[in-house]
Amino acid sequence: MNAIVGLCHFCEAHGPRPLFCTFTTHDENNITESSKTTIQCSGCNSLGPEIVFVSRNDDGTIFCSRESVPNPDVTEFLRQAAIRSITCEVSWSKEGGVVYFNDTRGHVLSHMFQVKDTHARGLKRWFSIVVLMKDKMLLLNVMPVLSEHMQKISKELQELAEVVYNDEQKVCSQRALRLKTGRNDFGQSRSLLQLTGEENVFKKLHSHFTWMLKAGALTYSETLFTSDDLLKKLSPRSTTNTICEDSICNTNSEDYITLRALENLLSKSVFRVLLYCTLTGIHIFIKSQNSTVINKSLSQLLPITNVIATHIRISDNNEQIMNMETACIVEETENNNFSYKWQGTLPAKCPTIMNKIEAAMTNTYFNDAVLQQHVKTLQLEWLGLSKAVKSAIVASGPKSQEVVNLKKVLGLTQQDDVLLKYWIEVFCN
Repeated sequence: MNAIVGLCHFCEAHGPRPLFCTFTTHDENNITESSKTTIQCSGCNSLGPEIVFVSRNDDGTIFCSRESVPNPDVTEFLRQAAIRSITCEVSWSKEGGVVYFNDTRGHVLSHMFQVKDTHARGLKRWFSIVVLMKDKMLLLNVMPVLSEHMQKISKELQELAEVVYNDEQKVCSQRALRLKTGRNDFGQSRSLLQLTGEENVFKKLHSHFTWMLKAGALTYSETLFTSDDLLKKLSPRSTTNTICEDSICNTNSEDYITLRALENLLSKSVFRVLLYCTLTGIHIFIKSQNSTVINKSLSQLLPITNVIATHIRISDNNEQIMNMETACIVEETENNNFSYKWQGTLPAKCPTIMNKIEAAMTNTYFNDAVLQQHVKTLQLEWLGLSKAVKSAIVASGPKSQEVVNLKKVLGLTQQDDVLLKYWIEVFCN
C-alpha cells in the first residue's frame, strides 16, 4: 500500500513533531541516506539519523523505517499531520481515531493517545499514530482495519509506560513533590525508550507499521470498472438494447454518404428541415432517384438497432403519403435540386442535439470521420438522457415535480421535449 505510517509526539520544548515513520520504497538510497534533523532533543529523536530498519517483500518492495522521510515535501506534510493530529483533529473523547482530508497535500487517518510520564506536564504525554495517503477512497476503505491495529499499538505502549510510571512513583511521588515545591521546570521530553523501558520499542513499531502497510494492500485491492463493465457484472440483462451495446449506433449497410455531402446534395435549408424531422420523428417521404442513399444517410442520425429499425419514419413509399398530412415530402426537381412540402415550420429554438450537430458540421477541425464519431457520441449521450427521463416518468408520472427537477439537473430544456418524447417511445423499449 502506497502510504506512510508515522508516530508523532508533543514535545515540551518544540511542540508537535513526527518521531518515527515507516514507508514503502523501491529506491536503495532510502536505506543508506541519513535522516535530516536539526533538533537535538532526547524526546524528538528515536533511531538517530544513521539507523534505518528495513524489511523486504518477495516482490522487491522495501519497508523502510527511519526518523524522517527523504522527500522534503512529504516531510513537511508529515509535520503538518503531527500538528493537526495532536492539537486540532481530535475526537470528542480526546483519544481515538479521526480522518481528515486535504486535496492538495493528502489525506490523513490519525489516532491520538496519552502515555504516562512522571517528568511531563500533567504527568502525561500526547502521542499520535498517523497514516498519510493520497488516495481518499482507499484510505476510507482500509480505515476500519488500520484503526483497530492503531488502537492495539497505543494500548501496548500505554501498558509498557504505566509499568515504568508506577515504579517511578513508588520511589518518589511526583504529584506530591510538585504540590510541595511548586516545581514547574520540566526540561526536555524523555524518549519513548525511557518512557516504556523497552529497548526494542522501535523495532516493534517497525513490525507493527510494516504489518499495517501490508494489511492495507491485501485487504483492499482496487479494480477499475467502466460503467459498461460494472453493469455487465452486476446485471448482464440490463445492458441489452442499451447504449452499452457496441452496435447501438450502427446501421445495417454502409451505402450512405456523409452529412456534409448530404447537405451539399439537398441544400442547407432542405437539410435543416430533414435534420429536424428525422430527430423528432416526423415522417419523411422522399421522391428521388437517390432516395435509398438519402434514406440511409438520414438514418445515421438516429440510434437504431436491428430490433427497432422498422420504426424509422423515413420512406420512399409514395402510396402512404395521402394518409400522412403532417409528413414532410422531399422531391427532386430539375437540375438535381430539391424542394420540400411540410405543413410545419422549424421552431425558433431547435433541440440541443440538432444545434450541436450543426455546429460540428461547420467545425473545420472535424473531418468526415471525426464528425461521424462525434455524432455517434451525441446519439449515445441523448439516448442515455432519454432512458433516464423515461425511468423517472415510469416511477413518478410524466408531469411530476421529480421529472421536472431531473430535466433541470440534466440540462434539458423545453425545446428538447419533442425529441425526448419520440426517442422514449421508439428507442427506450
